[in-house]
Formats: sequence, structure tokens, C-alpha cells
Amino acid sequence: MTDRRFKYRREDFGELPVDLHHLTIYLNFTGDTVEARNVLDMTARTECSQLELDAADLEILEVQWLPDSERGAAIPLGYEYEKDRNKLRVRLPRPVKPGDRFRLRTFTRCRPSDHILEGIYKDTTPPDAPQQYISQCQQWGFQRIMPIFDDCRAKCTMTTTLEADARYTHLISNGNIDPATNPEGRPVPKPGEPGRQIITFDNPIPMAPYLFIACAGTWDTLPGEVTYDSGRKVRLEYLVPPGAVEGARIPLEILKEAVLWIRKTQGYEYTADTYRTICMNKSNFGGMENVGNTTIVTDAALLNEHTLDIGLQYAHAVIVHEFEHNQCGSETTMETPFDVWLNEAYTVDVERQFMADRFNPDYARLQQIESIRNPLLGPLAIEDGGHAGRIVREGFNNPDELIDGVTYVKAAEVIRMLRLVIGAECFKAGKELYFSRYRHSNANTDQFFACFEEKCGRSLERFKKGWLYTLGYPKVTADTEYDPVRRQYRIRFEQQAPPGLDPFHLPIQLALVDRQGGDVPGTARVFELEESTGELVLDGIEKAPAFASMNRDYSFYGTFRWLNASPEVLAMQVRLDPNITARVDAMRQLTDRERIDLLLNADASVSPKWLALFGEVLADRSLPPAVKAFFLRIDEQPADRDYSTWYPELVCARERMMLAVNKIYRKTLLQEFDRLDTYSAERRKTPRDGIEERMLKHVLLDLIVSDDSADSHRLIVDHFRAATTANDRVAALTALNRSSSPERRPLLEEVYHSWHTHLSGYANYLRIISGGTRPDVFDMIETEKRRPSFQITQPTWCRALFVTMAANNKIIWTDHGIRRLADAVVEVAPVNATTASRMLNTFQHVHKLKQELRAKVVPALEHIVGSVSERVSPTVHGQAEAYLRGA
Repeated sequence: MTDRRFKYRREDFGELPVDLHHLTIYLNFTGDTVEARNVLDMTARTECSQLELDAADLEILEVQWLPDSERGAAIPLGYEYEKDRNKLRVRLPRPVKPGDRFRLRTFTRCRPSDHILEGIYKDTTPPDAPQQYISQCQQWGFQRIMPIFDDCRAKCTMTTTLEADARYTHLISNGNIDPATNPEGRPVPKPGEPGRQIITFDNPIPMAPYLFIACAGTWDTLPGEVTYDSGRKVRLEYLVPPGAVEGARIPLEILKEAVLWIRKTQGYEYTADTYRTICMNKSNFGGMENVGNTTIVTDAALLNEHTLDIGLQYAHAVIVHEFEHNQCGSETTMETPFDVWLNEAYTVDVERQFMADRFNPDYARLQQIESIRNPLLGPLAIEDGGHAGRIVREGFNNPDELIDGVTYVKAAEVIRMLRLVIGAECFKAGKELYFSRYRHSNANTDQFFACFEEKCGRSLERFKKGWLYTLGYPKVTADTEYDPVRRQYRIRFEQQAPPGLDPFHLPIQLALVDRQGGDVPGTARVFELEESTGELVLDGIEKAPAFASMNRDYSFYGTFRWLNASPEVLAMQVRLDPNITARVDAMRQLTDRERIDLLLNADASVSPKWLALFGEVLADRSLPPAVKAFFLRIDEQPADRDYSTWYPELVCARERMMLAVNKIYRKTLLQEFDRLDTYSAERRKTPRDGIEERMLKHVLLDLIVSDDSADSHRLIVDHFRAATTANDRVAALTALNRSSSPERRPLLEEVYHSWHTHLSGYANYLRIISGGTRPDVFDMIETEKRRPSFQITQPTWCRALFVTMAANNKIIWTDHGIRRLADAVVEVAPVNATTASRMLNTFQHVHKLKQELRAKVVPALEHIVGSVSERVSPTVHGQAEAYLRGA
């Protein structure tokens, strides 16, 4: 190991020695290998006698210098291949000077893997079809196909020819199909070899290497079309596994909506002739933009009888997300991996706008807040671990480390806060300047912010430095006071930044609320807190408001607590606040007070006042179902993050609170459960119908069956048998697998035989198994691992089984559970480092655990460090080492 904590830092990304103009690529799929021939056309920027190209796990056959004239002979070149550095150093026949244009040709061979899901790899193959190949070039996958400057700034045009077995239905790459070679828009037989076919694509727009795609596969095609107001048409193609076209019909309609919605709301019009969505069975990520060809994992790309409601919502999100990447990412591209947040955060922000437009916006925002608070993968949890949290990272060992909750969730919150700080109109002007100024080129973080500063006429340096370049988040408190003599309402804010950091510049949305549940006129605003303390004085307040509604819609990333809010005031806010997220948070604060009392006092019981308010909300049929679900759901994650690592105690406190509710309100819970019709066809006219009702029904079911009684067991099974949607079926089976019902194992085995042949159905089943809480849970997980149907190299199933287990606090925080998780990380790391890294997040707070647990987790981490190769899985090895250092 080097002494450096990170293998790559920003200073390692110096200027490229060349300007890359064009690649002329020929890929030949020959069976277990892919042969690549590539001509790199470039101009020297500096004088050099050798070039260093990126090349990972390749067989180098030959490198040539091509003459200026077509009649000259190619000159073989000497080279050294440093496999440990993934570098191919090529000796040029003569020094090239700045401005010299020259060409190199490489001949190489790669061997696609079934579990290294970078470069070209083996995807799941349809029956009776040749081996399916698909590619994933982000982050550094191109260099696994052929030597290249695998750098975001190496944007160039490309001509790509693919050759493969004639039995494939599709050969796909970037750009438009060349009409000169393929006049009918499809592969043609290779002259003299009728069993082979070829196709050529021309991509005339400069593109970064990580956006390259090369696929050879067997798909059915569902075509579509959108027409812009200008009259220009774009062909849409949905490529699905054979026989699965029906599952793509709704996603194709979502795509049509997204394409036109992006034009209407974001001002972006797609420029190419065709936009394809390609189903891939194996991927560590949900989707990947590939300039005109978006790959989406089949589990999310198709809707069927096994699609959960969260899957439907994710389908909307990933479809619009990947399409928006045509503008943000493909046309305007990050400068280096340290700016990857620019590609993702802005795109997630657009995705969120689309989701708010297609679903209940309050429900959509509450789900986003839940993703911030996720105890395993959420950014607050990551930052509490103290190992990561900077949006613009200090460094990394593998670029996959940059694809996490910090980049996708925290960074998206920063974009949202930026809009609140500068205003919607200024934000719109700034983003339009950004995309026009850097179209077809690269941009970095400073250039992005400069566009907004230019348009709004104010410095954003403080905002940028605090949110992008520091680890940690503000903990904001407020106290309030009404002065009837001066008719003033004062709010004093104080923020606690992490030690050694300056205060954050953050926006706080707020308003005063009267006793009828309306905003006091003139009080709604965004207050900018830029120092450690700040005070807002609202004048002309004729009478005391009911309360101040603060941090509306979770306006800033961090935590917020109203110091002098009594339980009675918070209860009033639960009843009256017109802002739903603030209203739900008030209930969460009250629930948290109950939870902490149970954590600290062994003899404490759940208070009658909290139970009475809970019953009031339960009986309130005016609430939208999903909002009511957020009110009633009692989770393990505390609002007070000082207690977030009391895992066993939090599980126990949740169970006690749920049992207390069950004891008093069981009859009402059953009435509300029965009242919600989630079975009839009337509730399923469109896929979006009934989502909120099913969410509420799931919450009610968990409360009802918390007593683990025979009556509850019957209800679970009856609910499963009556269910007509995947969501209801999975909710019932999840509850069943946490019960002592004698029907538990037989019914689960029945479900296995019905679902295991289906990609999504089997994933649902595996989540149910590893989400169990009975003593046999690990035995059941081992049984699933040994079944012929389970493939650890299938990332959808691997995630379903192991990440769910890692997040299961009821079973993990025991001697046996800690050992089993450590063993599972060691097992998964060489097969799927991304999944193993997510599992390892369970131990990210080892330094904050109580001594008894820490003493068990430290040896588990030592086992992982000693067993996971730094060379094979640098991310997992380094992550475990970092946790140990913190312990």
C-alpha cells in the first residue's frame, strides 16, 4: 500500500496530452472474447515521445502508428503494459509536437465476465439464443474493452462497427445507423460469412468514453414515437426479453410523457433520430445513460404482476432520470469524477420535479426525506459514520465509491437549497446559462456556480464551500417568543456545525399558523441562516399564532428541533399545520420523545397523551392515505441522532410502542384496514391507482399483527390470499415471516415454487426471507443460497438477499448476526463489490456503538480486512479499514 489514504486525488487528473477527435472502432463478438480494433485520431497538446493509455484486463495484440497517407504502411510500435496500474505505455516512432495531428491503431482482445459488470460483460441469455452481451462503461469500463484515454474530457466523435453471430436480433452502439452500410437500418450479412452480421453506427456529436455502449443481444422490440411542437419526430424503441413486450407498454407511455415533459419544463429537446431503452438483467445500478441508448435493469424496466408500488415509482424516476442525462451528463459533461455530483444531483432534481408532477407532491417529498434518513444507505447515516459526506470528495480508491447517497441524495438537496436561496427565476436563468455555455463540452463545480453568480449578482462562495467541500451537516435549533405589546413574533435560530467548520449558509422555509390552520398573512418566507445564530422578527402580528411552522418541506439538509415547543404545541401542529411535511415531522418529534423515554427508562410506559393523539390521527378519514401512513408508521430510526446507533434498544422500543397502540386501538385498526379496498379492479384502473391506500394498509397491517396472535395470523394469510397486487402479497408475506404462525414455512415454500422462476418475483421472495425476524432466519437464508435457482452473480437477487439482511436490525445485532454479516461481506466482495460495500455500511458507526457491541464488531471488521483482497475489492477492503481506524 502507498501512504496515501486515497489512490486518486484531483491533482492526479492533469491536462490530457492530446485532443481526441475521433474513434473508428470495430468490435467482433467471437464467443467468449471480443476482439477490438480502434483508430484514435488526435492532436498533440504537449510534446511527447510516448503515450499512456488506460487499459484494464486486456490482451494487447498490436499497436500501430498510421501514416498520414492511406498508401503508407502502418508502423508497429513498442509498448509496455503495466497491468497493476491499468496502463498501456506506447512508444511513438518520433516525438510529436504541440499541434501535430496523428493516429494510432490498437488491436486488443477482452474476455467478458459474468460478474465484473464493467466494460462488456455477460448478461442473462434468453433460451435458445447466443450469449447475451451488454456494456457498462461508467465509471471506467471503456478501458476494459479497448485502450483509451478513459477521461471525461476525452470527448470525441465515434464510428463503431459491430460484428457478431447472425442469430442476434440486435447489435447496438451509439449514434445513428449508417445508411451507406446498413440502408434498411439493421445489420446486414457479412460478405462471404452468412453466419455473421455487421452494422455501423455514426455518432457525430462529441461524447465522453464512459457513455460508450456496445451490445449484442436477443430482444423483442416495442416501438413508439413522440412528436415535438416543431413537428420533428423521435422514434422510441423499448428492447425487452423475448415474450415480455406487454410489460413494456406502460413504461413506454411513461417515457413518452417524460420526453415531452422535459421539453415543456426544462427546455431540452432530444437531438438524435432514435432513443432506445434496453433491458439488462445484470447491473449494479438501476440504469445508465449511453447517448441515445439507455440501459435499465429489467427488474425496473418492465411492469408485471410482481412489480411493487415502489418499483412503479422507481420506473417513473429512472426513465425520466436517464433521459435527462442526455442534457446533463451527455451534452454537458462533468470535467472529472470529482464533479460527478453535477451530472447526478441536477438530474435527480429534475427527476424529483417529474415525480411531484405525476404523484401526490407531499407524498413524493416525504419519500425523499425518508431516503435522507435511511439508516443504512442514507446520507445522514453515512455522514454520522465520519468516513464520507463531502460531495466534492478529497479522493477515492475506486470511482464506484462516488455512487452513493451523498452524490444522489445529499447533493440533490443542495440543488434544491440553491433554488430556495437565489429564487426560482434566478435559478432558471443560471441553469440555462450553464447548459448553453458548456454544451458539448466539460464543466466543473466552480464553473457551474459561476453561472448562477453571474445571473443573480451575488457571491455563492460561502454556500458552495460549506455544502460541497465539508463533511457533516448543521444541527439547527429554534426558540420562539411572542410579544403582545410590540405585536412581534421572534424566532431565534442557532446552528451547530461540525467541529472546526464554519456555519453553513442554509434556507429555512417558514410561516406562522393561526388557530384555524391557515398561514398568518405576510409571514411565509425563506429565512437565510448564514451564521451560528440568527434572529427573525415578524412585526404586526396582532395576536399570538398557534405555532411557527418551520423547516417546511425539509428546506435544508440537516436536523432541526424546536427547543421550546411543548407537547401540546406539537400536537396542535400535527392537527393544523397546512404544510404536510412539517405536520408529519411534528408527529415524528412527539413519537421520538416517547421512544427516547423508553430507551432511557426501563420502567417507562407509552404515555396516554401520545396514544390519544395517535388514535385521533388513526380515526381522521380526511387525511390522504399516504400522509396518514407517514403519521402512523413507527419506525426504528430516531429523529434525535444521538440515539441512532442504539440498534437493539430501538427495535425493542418500536415493538413496545406498536403493542401499546395495538392494545388500545386494535378494533379501530381492523376497521380502517377493512375499509381500504385494495383488491378490486376499480382500484387498479391505472398503475398509479391505489398506491397510497396500499401504503396505509401495510402500515395498519404491521400494527395489527404486532401481537403475534392466532387472529393476526389468520388476517395475514387471508390478506395474502385475497391480494391482487404484488404490494399486498409481499406485505402479507413479510408480516408472516415475522410471526410464529404454523403456516409460515409451508406458505413461504409454496410461494418460492410460484415465484422463483421470475426475476422480480424471486427478488421479492428473497427480500421476504432475509427480512424475517424468527430464530431460523439465517438457516432460511442459507437454504436460499444453496438452491439451484439462486445465483450470487445475479445482482438483483444478490442485493435482495444480502442488503435486506444487512438492514435487518432485529437479527444482525447479536453475536451470531454480526459474524454472519461479516462472512457474507467476505463472500460477496469478490463477486459484487458494490453490494458488499452496501452491506458493510451496517458497521459504519462502529465507533459510536456501545462498548458491548463495539467489542463484537471490531473483530468482524478485522476478519473482513484480512479476508477481502485489496487488489480484488479495493473499495470493500478500504472501507472496512476506515471503519477500523475510526473504532
